[in-house]
Amino acid sequence: MKKYINGILSIGTIGLLFYTLFDLRNQVKQVDVLKKELTKMTVLKDSLYDETFIKHVELGRYELSLNYLQEVNPKAALQFVNYMNHETE
Repeated sequence: MKKYINGILSIGTIGLLFYTLFDLRNQVKQVDVLKKELTKMTVLKDSLYDETFIKHVELGRYELSLNYLQEVNPKAALQFVNYMNHETE
């Protein structure tokens, strides 16, 4: 009986070793795919950051223009704000 147990344990150990090697090989392949995906997401994040920066600059210009219009012509500024709040939605 001892002969069979040692043989079964040896075969089981070799089987687990091959399974581990095969699994590690698949994981290494996944690392390359994940690196490519990370690069794509980084590029997308950078482009979205650029777009939001441009929109924030444009919004700041509108706010400065509205403040200037409130100083120069408060009636026109009020008309602009009313139009923006009620007619553009």
